[in-house]
Amino acid sequence: MILDTHDNLHNYAGIFRGVDPQPLFHWLKTCRDVPPGQKVDFAGEKLFAKTMRQDTGSREAFKWETHREYIDLQYIVGGGEVIEWAPAAKLVADVAYDEKTDFQFYAPATADALLNMQDGLFTFLFPADGHKPLVADGSSRYVHKVIAKIHKSLLVI
Repeated sequence: MILDTHDNLHNYAGIFRGVDPQPLFHWLKTCRDVPPGQKVDFAGEKLFAKTMRQDTGSREAFKWETHREYIDLQYIVGGGEVIEWAPAAKLVADVAYDEKTDFQFYAPATADALLNMQDGLFTFLFPADGHKPLVADGSSRYVHKVIAKIHKSLLVI
């Protein structure tokens, strides 16, 4: 997991291989008015972004998840949320992995860290990062964010 501020996103260009991340990085700085639900392709199915604006809720309302093929770059553009984090190795799957959607869901677990995500922050979440997004942060009732999906073959990590 990587957690940092919008101002430092350009520092992570070096973890990409075989694709220039600058078009994505530039778009993230200008995407505030993109309607929720829109998908933008940067390298076809290997690198794309989806905008979302969703209500947050109690931690019991959401499930733990991981992804095997894609890394999430979650970039907050408004509102806020808590993303609960735990190593995927400690989570217990409660349904079969869905290859089509690249989601593995897990039974309830205790978080090892809480990421208080606000406008100005982003996080990279890797296959080893169990995460539970959309948990209410106590001050925002929604989160407006972009989730860029980066195929694992495009990163050197």
